Amino acid sequence: MRYLRSLGVLSILALPALVGCNQAAPANPGATAYTPRQTRAEVQVVAAERRPLSAVEEFTGDLLPRRRTRIVAEVEGVVKQIPQTGAQFDITIDGRRYSEKLGVSYGQKVAAGDVLVQLDTSDFEVALRMAKAKLAKASADLAELKSWDRPEEVRRLSALRDEAAARLSQAHRDLLRMRSLVASRAITEAEHDEAAMKVATAQAVVDSAEASLAASTAGPTAEAVAVQEALVSQAAAEVEEKQRQLEKATLRAPYDGVVTAVDVEVGERVAPSSDPLVEVMDLKYLIAEFGVPESYVGAFALRNEAQVVAAGAAQPVTGVVVAINELVDPSTRTFRVRVAIDNEIARLKAGQFVTVRLPLKTPGEASPVVPSRSLAFVEGEPHVFVVEGDVAHRRRVETGLTSDGWVEVRSGVQAGERVVVDDPALISDGMAVTVVPSAAEVAAGDSTLQR
Repeated sequence: MRYLRSLGVLSILALPALVGCNQAAPANPGATAYTPRQTRAEVQVVAAERRPLSAVEEFTGDLLPRRRTRIVAEVEGVVKQIPQTGAQFDITIDGRRYSEKLGVSYGQKVAAGDVLVQLDTSDFEVALRMAKAKLAKASADLAELKSWDRPEEVRRLSALRDEAAARLSQAHRDLLRMRSLVASRAITEAEHDEAAMKVATAQAVVDSAEASLAASTAGPTAEAVAVQEALVSQAAAEVEEKQRQLEKATLRAPYDGVVTAVDVEVGERVAPSSDPLVEVMDLKYLIAEFGVPESYVGAFALRNEAQVVAAGAAQPVTGVVVAINELVDPSTRTFRVRVAIDNEIARLKAGQFVTVRLPLKTPGEASPVVPSRSLAFVEGEPHVFVVEGDVAHRRRVETGLTSDGWVEVRSGVQAGERVVVDDPALISDGMAVTVVPSAAEVAAGDSTLQR
């Protein structure tokens, strides 16, 4: 027994020495040597494949009218009348009966050309009469100018010219006689000078008569006619201006529509610089306008159908894409789209909040697609883990359409590359992995073996 105990002690004391004989001494005598075992995760993968996707995406927006017009005063004046074409009400208060037909008010339907507001036209009518009188005077002057060469006028001027010539001839004879008399001193020099002055005067009268006769024969000059025609045109323009001002005193509906605001009363003075007096909208069809992320550029086109659901409406309404803005808003990275919907029976109202369901398709050549569950988000950005060999590498991807559990990958992954699909959030970049078949693959393999 004592021998066995001693042998046991010796064995325990010798064990460290035996271990030391089989292992190299550590470089640092005070440190303990440790080699960690590398972690290898088992993952399932799916190969990215190139195929088109189609999906129905929802966007939110507002309903706009087909047309919206704010009618303002184009001339200054006082509101004389607002046609009483609104609702009729009859009420009795304290035994007294009141009946009145309301003027134009919001919610009222109007036809193109209906009078909405009537200004006082008295001043405009006076101005128009004055302009017409001015035009008549200018037109008469032009007609008289053009009739200058009438025969009776030519004959009258010819007679005046002949009379002036006869007086000139007589003056010449008197001057010759005066010269002989002044030489014999029978008359004074002053009498001779007076005769000479009569000759000069008679000559001037003859020259004037001949000029008038020549002008009458030739008719008015082109310049004179042009000046008078310009005066006629100016007067006609003034008549047109006054007529337009008179017409502008009556504010009419520009098209068939619905009045949505009336901000004026009888007796108010309005001016072109004042606020809109009446607002009219065309609600035959409405426009759903909304923003679409730029990642959907090319995913739909004009005349594509869409479903529009308005707030408070039970059923969607079919619409058509009628406008796609070519500008992407740099602040929101979206572009505006408009969908038109029929509203002939006034089911919806402008300004309502709507949800638009728009079918989208992969634009151009189909991009690779991967299962939606393969995405891992890092700081809000989508990533996938691509298995190369036995190592998983994290990649930033740009996603597009999503449909039936698949997501379009527009960049970051090529078709055929294997991506991790089972809880990629638990995988780290560069981790060693072992690819294992999925349950569906195992079941498919078992089924094949059974056959």
